[in-house]
Amino acid sequence: MEGQNNQSDIKMKKIATAVIIIFHLVGLLGFLIPAAIPYFLKLVPFHLLLMFAVIIFSYNADVKRLLLFVSGVFLCGYLVEVLGVHTGKIFGSYYYGDTLGYKVAAVPLLMGVNWVILIFSVGQTMKALKIRNSIAASALGAAVLVCFDFFLEPVAMKFNYWQWDWHEIPVQNYVAWYIVSVILLKFYYALGLKQQKYIGPAMFLSQLVFFVVLFMTA
Repeated sequence: MEGQNNQSDIKMKKIATAVIIIFHLVGLLGFLIPAAIPYFLKLVPFHLLLMFAVIIFSYNADVKRLLLFVSGVFLCGYLVEVLGVHTGKIFGSYYYGDTLGYKVAAVPLLMGVNWVILIFSVGQTMKALKIRNSIAASALGAAVLVCFDFFLEPVAMKFNYWQWDWHEIPVQNYVAWYIVSVILLKFYYALGLKQQKYIGPAMFLSQLVFFVVLFMTA
């Protein structure tokens, strides 16, 4: 019976991985075709919610720990964005456009979801790389996220996810991304979330390829 359960779980993980890859590829094609861009921009919130759902429903361990992780990262990620937008003291001076959907306090609620997806996928990727020390994994994972943000920022501005004042991305942004990422990744490791085969690396690499290609064609 246990063997059947394991096979069923692996099958589910493979299906979830296929969903992640296919939807990112379709989205990428949509953003590369000028006539399709307005339609695909409207789908961005639904895409993020789908990736969030994949993480939640494919998780096969302690759901309470997962929900604690999701709620903690969502709240922290969202609140730091609110503080960032209203003070300009964390990431620099920026504001959100309409692409990411409904806003509360001038910040899309989906930014909290986005932080959950990024921290989970990078945390899982570090585990897949067999980095056991939580401090080293958090530090390296945060550095990886800063590199990811380097490709993300110009694309985000082009498609009105958010805009920087004077259209300049300050170094302060990358420093803040690193610090926030280290803290949230340490929280991820403190909860001891179980490694989920395929899901994390597929999620992160799909996002990375998506933004690198759009960065190169911007």
